[in-house]
Amino acid sequence: MSPLKIPPAIVRFGTFEVDLASREIRKQGLRIRLEEKPFQILELLLEAPGQLVSRDTLREKLWPSTYVGYEHSLNTAVNKLREQLGDSAQSPRFVETVPRRGYRFIAPVDKPVNSAPTGRVMLAVLPFENLSNNSGQEFFAEGLTEEIISHLGQLNPKRLGVIARTSAVQYKGSAKTIGDIAEELRVGYVLEGSIRQEGQRVRITAQLIEAEFQTHVWSSNYDRTLDDILSLQEDVSREVSKALALALLPETASDEADRLQETSSRPAISPRMR
Repeated sequence: MSPLKIPPAIVRFGTFEVDLASREIRKQGLRIRLEEKPFQILELLLEAPGQLVSRDTLREKLWPSTYVGYEHSLNTAVNKLREQLGDSAQSPRFVETVPRRGYRFIAPVDKPVNSAPTGRVMLAVLPFENLSNNSGQEFFAEGLTEEIISHLGQLNPKRLGVIARTSAVQYKGSAKTIGDIAEELRVGYVLEGSIRQEGQRVRITAQLIEAEFQTHVWSSNYDRTLDDILSLQEDVSREVSKALALALLPETASDEADRLQETSSRPAISPRMR
């Protein structure tokens, strides 16, 4: 069988990203499993979105020597593709059945010329909320948010994309849902948190949320004293980064933890107050 003639490219639709060069598909940055035949069907559909790909074309390209049982194999492969995309034949969002003729890809497709690094998990860190009566803690919350963004941005930029602080800060005090914010920023995960002060003690709460279903992936509390604000922000930011490396980058988490430890052991260079 001759290989499919599709130029290497990154193709995006909905919350999915397809790397036709490495033959991988990801949903919001996380790789999902798709067998070879369903993937090849997806490739053919993405060659000409909106146009019919006939059943005869699929047989000639994917099952050239198969006649007995071909219909069953094709239907099985299409069903597996739909299952991984969360699609259905009755109410299609991506793959539409044209009765007795073939299939058509009906969702908008984005084929950027200059693609961003592939396979990245995208994360937004929302401004931490000050739940204390002391309005002066707003500066502490802002500084902590900035420090966490800085630490996360150093983890593995090729695997983890962190939205810039200036883009995320617009959602401070916003009534929008996590889903709405994630859709606008095009991220799969959102980190949000809060601070509470009582005397010289402060409790920092952080929680990582998977955006599509708005479910908690990870959360933790950090109880500290306000003896050294800069050291406190650095310490908590480092702990949060280690935890998120485990949650979002499990394959490289140990390397990232070692790098963070090495970075934290270096002497600070003229830290300035925020």
